[in-house]
Amino acid sequence: MSELRARFMAIAADPRIIPGVHHHCDEWCDHCHLTDRCLEFRCTNEFRKVKGRREGDQSFVSIDEAVNFTRDLSSIEGVSTAALDALLGNGRAPAEVTNDPLAVSAWDYAVAVALAYGPQSLAADDGPPAPGEPAPEEVVLWYHLRIYMRIFRAIAAIHGTGLRSENADEALGSAKLALYSIRRSQQALIKLSSSPEHAGSGALSAKLDAIDCGVRERFPQADAYIRIGLDAPVV
Repeated sequence: MSELRARFMAIAADPRIIPGVHHHCDEWCDHCHLTDRCLEFRCTNEFRKVKGRREGDQSFVSIDEAVNFTRDLSSIEGVSTAALDALLGNGRAPAEVTNDPLAVSAWDYAVAVALAYGPQSLAADDGPPAPGEPAPEEVVLWYHLRIYMRIFRAIAAIHGTGLRSENADEALGSAKLALYSIRRSQQALIKLSSSPEHAGSGALSAKLDAIDCGVRERFPQADAYIRIGLDAPVV
């Protein structure tokens, strides 16, 4: 067993860890109160230490590093990497998934946000987070691509099998996160709509309304899906 994997195993043995809490989270660790109980967050920090990554450095410098990290965590959790294996093996998702009207709508929204905010939509802030809640603009920018990615994952998970397949958990968890991300984005856009600088907020909000309806229609059980630690507290 490698030193790194041994460290991961030790973290996983901590009784405070909430199993699977990172599977369907929004990845906004700077504004999360569960990081000390999150296996992925703590193992990522351990990985950075072992690799000598400094503050501001990317955690993973290659796809191989990221893939191997994901495989190690999945192995420790006893979670299948079938979806990851299929994606890496095929190199691309089936055209039916890529061209799915719901995925296309989510992509159109992401593009609309990118056009509205320009380079700011692609820039990552490497500095420490500002105290308090993120600004409405930050919320819109944080979620615009994540909405698309999670909807894409939800559709891909049930492609050719339906919601009764073994991938139903992945599909419903991803759809639930998409709904959560849409709701937070809608709330942020409402706050921005009163400013002349954000005259396009109404159009973005309308796009999200349509996407929200599409997710609920395609994944009717998603809203009731419980993300342990996020939708339901854990002692």
